[in-house]
Amino acid sequence: MKIHNPTENSKNNMLTREEVAEILLNIDAVSLNTISPFKYASGILSPIYTDCRLLASYPAERKAIIDTFVKHIESLHKRMDIIVGTGSSAISLATHIAQRLKLPMAYVRPIVKPHGKMKQIEGLFEKGSDALLISDIMSTERDIPNSVRAIKSHGGKVVYCLTIFSNNLGIIEKILEKEGIPFHSLTDLKTLLDVASVKEKISPDEKRCVVEWMADPENWDKLRRGQISRMLEKSRKEVAEILLEIKAVTVSPNRPYKYTSGILSPIYTDTRLLISYPDRWEYVIDSFVNVIVNEIGIQNVNAIAGVATSGISHAAYLAEKLVLPMVYVKSVAEEYGKRSKIEGDIKRGDKVVIIEDLVSTGSSAISATKALREAGAIVDQCLSIFTYSIAKSKVAFEHERINLITLSDLPTLLDVAVKIGYIKDADKEVVVEWLNDPDGWAKR
Repeated sequence: MKIHNPTENSKNNMLTREEVAEILLNIDAVSLNTISPFKYASGILSPIYTDCRLLASYPAERKAIIDTFVKHIESLHKRMDIIVGTGSSAISLATHIAQRLKLPMAYVRPIVKPHGKMKQIEGLFEKGSDALLISDIMSTERDIPNSVRAIKSHGGKVVYCLTIFSNNLGIIEKILEKEGIPFHSLTDLKTLLDVASVKEKISPDEKRCVVEWMADPENWDKLRRGQISRMLEKSRKEVAEILLEIKAVTVSPNRPYKYTSGILSPIYTDTRLLISYPDRWEYVIDSFVNVIVNEIGIQNVNAIAGVATSGISHAAYLAEKLVLPMVYVKSVAEEYGKRSKIEGDIKRGDKVVIIEDLVSTGSSAISATKALREAGAIVDQCLSIFTYSIAKSKVAFEHERINLITLSDLPTLLDVAVKIGYIKDADKEVVVEWLNDPDGWAKR
């Protein structure tokens, strides 16, 4: 299917839908991002963006597309007095087609020009003209309907609408059908997805995501966020169950534990025990993978950084799973060697995710973040297995502009612990009292 010479290919035959789709893929006109969706001019969010304007920079591919346009137009045997481009993106397409067909050309601005002659249609458009409307894409944007209205207001008529690509959403298509205007796209999203799958330029999960978007583009992002939220909620409960199962949680109201931060607490959670339980540890690391892939976006991560010492093993395991570089950050620089807090190689501009085993006040993770930022890294994400959900830690992370994502938290753990009989209701009440006022509880 590879088009080695699209100009030669188009001398005798029109390009097929598959060949047009392949051209768009070959010139990298198609971008996918299921984590940070693209925003269309209409406001709709999408996991895929097709930029047909890139064709202007590829002469051979551009000529093949224009040849196919022209042959399709000639096959219609329709009267056409003028070629009209919609918006700035279709001006060059309309130019090439008008030149080839030796017809007059005009283009329609999105809005009336606020200066000069204050025109919306540029070029000489005579009343009673039959217009061929040219656009690069048929999706959600309103350029095509706006152009139809502008041409009608000038006493003309759109007799056909032709585009390179359609997103198969049916939004603009329904408007054209209502106006009685026939239309055609050289290729479409369904064809492009099939070609991309064959060429292995899209994964099955990415294709599924785009298909879901096509089914309901307006609500797709809301549904996607709901799925992520449900995934994280499921993870919170299951990670809490694992911590209780390996007896990583102990409650001792009468002999409080002292944290590294100096806080006294009736509860202690030792997430370091996970490294001695391979199957359960792998579930936790896979949960980190899910967060990075589905919430942060793997394309937004250049390296994994563990907070020494308890975060090092988790960061190493995660980096291996994701095939990413890994470093770790010490609490203080040693007095010998390089005297650096960072062990490993960090490049300026690297996007780094901090991995912590547990967050109480957040001071360790925040200190590591500052060290990495001073080294030129971009750090705005911290992942932790567990958090005590202390209010001041939330404020601290927000102040440092760090997005903290935890696999589980203290309220979830307490609910699960009471439910399975790991602790009593009285123990939970003591821990909740501490959580509401850690400093006051310690003094009392």
